[in-house]
Amino acid sequence: MFTSQKGVDAPLEMPFADVSEMSISRLMAFALAATPALAAEVPAALAPRSVWVVSLTEENDKFAPQNKDRYYTQGLKIAINRGDHTFFSLTQEINTPADTTNPNPSLDDMPYSGALYLGWGYGAILDRGGRRDCMFSVEAKLGVIGPSAGGATIQNKFHDLIGTPQSSGWGTQLPDELLINVDGEFRRRFDLDSSGRGYRDLIARGVVELGTVRTAVVLGAQLRWGINLDKSWGHSFIRHSNGYDPIDALKASASRPNFSYWAFVDSQVEVVVRNYATDGGNFRESRGVTRSPVVLQCAVGTTFQVYSCSATYFIAARTKEFETQDGVHFFGGLKGQFLF
Repeated sequence: MFTSQKGVDAPLEMPFADVSEMSISRLMAFALAATPALAAEVPAALAPRSVWVVSLTEENDKFAPQNKDRYYTQGLKIAINRGDHTFFSLTQEINTPADTTNPNPSLDDMPYSGALYLGWGYGAILDRGGRRDCMFSVEAKLGVIGPSAGGATIQNKFHDLIGTPQSSGWGTQLPDELLINVDGEFRRRFDLDSSGRGYRDLIARGVVELGTVRTAVVLGAQLRWGINLDKSWGHSFIRHSNGYDPIDALKASASRPNFSYWAFVDSQVEVVVRNYATDGGNFRESRGVTRSPVVLQCAVGTTFQVYSCSATYFIAARTKEFETQDGVHFFGGLKGQFLF
């Protein structure tokens, strides 16, 4: 490693060795070459940590102006997105008839039902020649429809908590059945701001649902206006979207602002082949009503995002999901996202 010049000190008659300039150069070169290898051996605890996005979505007709317990009355989803594009979710849905005081509801009204299922999926943003304007995801869902989904317990315990009467007809709910679904979703973002500042955009989406909970095709679009719209791919609804939320959207950096805001108007059309909430059991005899093959939904809402947290509120209106339904149904929702 070192080169030296050897000789003898005449007066002292002792050998000597001086480190040359070439020795220093070689030492520095060795140190630089060794740096990457040493960095590779840094303990995992000191390496950059992976990030997760946890989202919580609550949909309930109590959040809407009419404030009634009926039809799709409650939905709760917890989703976890990891840095490797995989995501997981846990969802519960609750449906009731319009009259929840009758222990034996009309056969022309939506039956009582609950669904509880786990989801696992993969999603990614497509890089098309530098344009990251498309997103896709696929999610597999496995769970149960019926009493084991806990719909009666959750709804009536919550009614006890807020001091309202319990729903009386849960004894007539759909029987237990296995829930299996596979859903695919695709989104495309269009920048509508000619100034190039990104104050307006349109997100078009298509969803295909196949399975025992729902078999349907959903086409929708979300028009947004605000600031820093590129930090989100728009709002997602529990029953008609996957649990994928790209992690990069919530990451803060020196080049990206730490505050975002936008309002949105959303509309979608659903072509429904099967829906457990209206059709009843897939494999066992149960109550059911005549399903409407086409359902429309419109929603308005707003989102605030500060640093690595966001919050959304919306109100939605849906046309009849079954022929004997009592008019348009309203429900609202809240969603929070947190990056860890």
